[in-house]
Amino acid sequence: MKNFLRLAGFAAMSPACAVVGGIIDERAHLGFTNWRSACRASGIAPASLLHFTLELLPTAVIGALFGGLLVQALAFAIRNRPRLADTCLSAHFGCAIAMPLGLVLCALALPVPLMLTMELAIAVTAAYSLQRFVLIRSATYARVASRVVARIPALASPVENFAGH
Repeated sequence: MKNFLRLAGFAAMSPACAVVGGIIDERAHLGFTNWRSACRASGIAPASLLHFTLELLPTAVIGALFGGLLVQALAFAIRNRPRLADTCLSAHFGCAIAMPLGLVLCALALPVPLMLTMELAIAVTAAYSLQRFVLIRSATYARVASRVVARIPALASPVENFAGH
């Protein structure tokens, strides 16, 4: 349970930073409102979603990228603790899977809190699935003794002695 909560927290960092950027865009120039109406008017197509997102929600994009960078920085900082680094990696991949789906959810006629909750649920579910079933795991095994080299071979001499043979 503790690992799942940690995974959920890591997976929520990037979408949370995107939401903060989206709030800034909305207050500055009604970015989210204009984005949502433009996406609905042009049809929900990948090209229009990407174009309108980059044009109307630049701070939200920067926030999402900053959140992903934050998760990667945490993974780097705790790289000596393999289970936590794997959790960060799974959360990062979960967000990468959930972000495009979140764009489609944003363009639909859903209430904003429900849409944000669904995007977070997708990110956490994808991250958990990656960690649990696709086995993003470190190279630590239950039976470590069977996975190690019993004897490290001696180094070959830099000067070969052919006279002894």
